[in-house]
Amino acid sequence: MKFSADYRALALDALRGRWKTAVLAGLIASLLGANIVSSSDRVISNMSQNANGDTPGVAGLFSTGSSGVLAVLVICILAWAVFTVIVGGAVRLGYARFNLNLADGRDAALSDLASQKHRLWDGFCMNFLQGLYVALWSLLLFIPGVVKAYSYAMTPYIMAEHPGLTANEAITESRRIMDGNKWRLFCLDLSFLGWELLCTLPMLIGFSLVFAFTRSADTVLVPLILLSIPLSAGFFFLHPYEEAAWAIFYRDITAAPSDTEEI
Repeated sequence: MKFSADYRALALDALRGRWKTAVLAGLIASLLGANIVSSSDRVISNMSQNANGDTPGVAGLFSTGSSGVLAVLVICILAWAVFTVIVGGAVRLGYARFNLNLADGRDAALSDLASQKHRLWDGFCMNFLQGLYVALWSLLLFIPGVVKAYSYAMTPYIMAEHPGLTANEAITESRRIMDGNKWRLFCLDLSFLGWELLCTLPMLIGFSLVFAFTRSADTVLVPLILLSIPLSAGFFFLHPYEEAAWAIFYRDITAAPSDTEEI
């Protein structure tokens, strides 16, 4: 049985000499909302949560003279969000294919991201049903939702390798192969926590300094946008590392017994 360190080591081996392609593929997949390991967006909504006036929320920003520019920005963001809802599932399947090629030592190319473009409906159903089931389980308590999220985690790889399966069938298969493996995948994710915190630290420091020295609501947005990319550069390398480790994990738990056990 492999452990978290083994998956990370194999992921680094798979990425050796391919980091440039993996980082670029990860960036494109992220822009299209197609990550597998962290498939939910985490960053943008915080600006709407401040009501005390010290740090501007969205309402405060729109009350300034730059509200016209911000309105255009919000419209563009919403349009892009709709676009990612349409294409994100298919790109997610393509990204699964990309990472499986990495795990198998095959040629992994950016064109893999578009390899499933004919499966827009399949990809949409996959994202919708995964999200729906996890949300319904989360209505009970937080922990059942997390457990089910890990139970369904292998769905993109299964659908990428078995195009004849429907989204529901792939989810059912993911539940089957993750039986007894959910804790192992959770531990693999947990092993990246230190790197996640290290990558987050520059963003926390940089954004805190922006809010500390920028008092005007209509001037805070520009430095936030300009700083967000360089301060989050660590994630450009961490996320492909995590994605490769997940693909290798999938390969391990779906390998034939004769390939993984000595007889």
